[in-house]
Amino acid sequence: MTPSSLAEAQELLRSIFGFADFLPGQAEVVDALLAGRDAIAIMPTGSGKSLLYQLPAAAPGGGLVLVCSPLIALMRDQLRTLADKGLSAVALHSMQEDEEAAAIDAVASGRAKLLYAAPERLAQEGTQHLLRNIRIKLFAIDEAHCVSHWGHEFRPDYRALGEIARKLGAPPMLAVTATASPRTRDDIVRTLFSRPPQIFQRSFARPNLSLDFAQKRAGLRQTVDFARKGGAKESGIIYCNSRNKTDTLARELSRLGFDALPYHAGLDAHTRSESQDAFFTHKGAVMVATIAFGMGVDKPDVRFIVHADLPTSVEGYYQEIGRAGRDGAPARALTLFSPAELALRWRIPEAAQDNEAAAGDYARRQAMARLAAAPGCRFMRLLAEFGEESAPCGRCDHCRGGPIAWPRRLSSLALGWRAALASGFASRDDVAEVEEDISQIAPAPTSAPIQQEHPPLTVDEARLLCALEAERLAIAKRRGVAPRTVASEQALRALARERPKSAGDPLLHEIADAAALLRVIDQAR
Repeated sequence: MTPSSLAEAQELLRSIFGFADFLPGQAEVVDALLAGRDAIAIMPTGSGKSLLYQLPAAAPGGGLVLVCSPLIALMRDQLRTLADKGLSAVALHSMQEDEEAAAIDAVASGRAKLLYAAPERLAQEGTQHLLRNIRIKLFAIDEAHCVSHWGHEFRPDYRALGEIARKLGAPPMLAVTATASPRTRDDIVRTLFSRPPQIFQRSFARPNLSLDFAQKRAGLRQTVDFARKGGAKESGIIYCNSRNKTDTLARELSRLGFDALPYHAGLDAHTRSESQDAFFTHKGAVMVATIAFGMGVDKPDVRFIVHADLPTSVEGYYQEIGRAGRDGAPARALTLFSPAELALRWRIPEAAQDNEAAAGDYARRQAMARLAAAPGCRFMRLLAEFGEESAPCGRCDHCRGGPIAWPRRLSSLALGWRAALASGFASRDDVAEVEEDISQIAPAPTSAPIQQEHPPLTVDEARLLCALEAERLAIAKRRGVAPRTVASEQALRALARERPKSAGDPLLHEIADAAALLRVIDQAR
């Protein structure tokens, strides 16, 4: 039987899990589950969501806790933790070999108290037949935002989980996630639950986390400087939007003395497992990964998160930065972006207006572009995406800089947007919309500014401009068009002027980065 009171649940909390008391927000959800009510728990990373379904599994008596989990890495991490606590838990997923028969036998015999299963596996008739013969005392759906087109990391198989629950006798349901906008939350209720659930939502604020955004200039150098900001070697995660960049960046960081580990879906299962195990056991390990890594992985001492590319959604961004500072100590997050990335995410094509999934995807991308581009407190804008009001955080790059820093930040941003406009990535309406947002927050000038001509290019800027012109010419010859069709002279000069002015800049790296941007422009056309 399950514990009949919070007092009994608290005793399990101490004896099995080693905690003296519940974390804020946990007790209320556990109380609802003890009363047999369905529940949704929307709680930030580090709030102890996994305990909400692990504790009922540890309770004496019969019955199985079934947990739908979207990632094998998440299952492996939690199985390892539960084994240390002596709790019988198994998993069913596509990457098993010899373990599958043992897992099925443990479930069928009643020895297993908790079963993790991928949504694709739950959709199979064989799995449903196995579970129909078992009393399921709780059906928990982890990372429940995956059910929604409006949430990040949408998984089509999640849409069938509500019907699967009904086929299994409609057991008590629990949906948990760290990120859910109001629209995503409504999708979770409508899709998964046959009874009205009780909704528990904690604040999304993270008082120990500071946020920084910066335009890409010398991406490797910016990443290295940020990773070394804490002094001694610290553990961190660096997210990239492509597998090739993940591999390249991991090699470069290793060359520079970091314990850098690659992780993405293109690596074989053995390599991914080795990287994940090393990340947990090596002090100061840095995981360089695509979004395939991180969901549900609990490493308390991650001190920094870097997004080497602009994330595709605010919900995904929040989920990823939430992996830093889970021990409550100060942590930091840096996001690097280019004007081209902002422009590509800004506009919603007319073709997407009548397609809910496509419209949701573009809306998420646009919200992320706004977070990167707009001035004002980062956390205020981030929390507003989740329907939460807040005061300025005092810790993000804008709050630390204050109004005095706005003119410098905004002029740099405007320059980047004009480069995107001249290159064909952004429309004049896009730039006008950004500048309107800026004007609402930035202090108005006391008098009309005096127009000045741009100063001459420096020697290094002129060298960079020559490299850009050569790359533009090569692209134009390959396409059989005039060079100005690829990018205007104004755009090339804007890119050349954006280079950092500090001493010792690796100009050759900047030339390579800028030339790569032109190649991206060519491919995007």
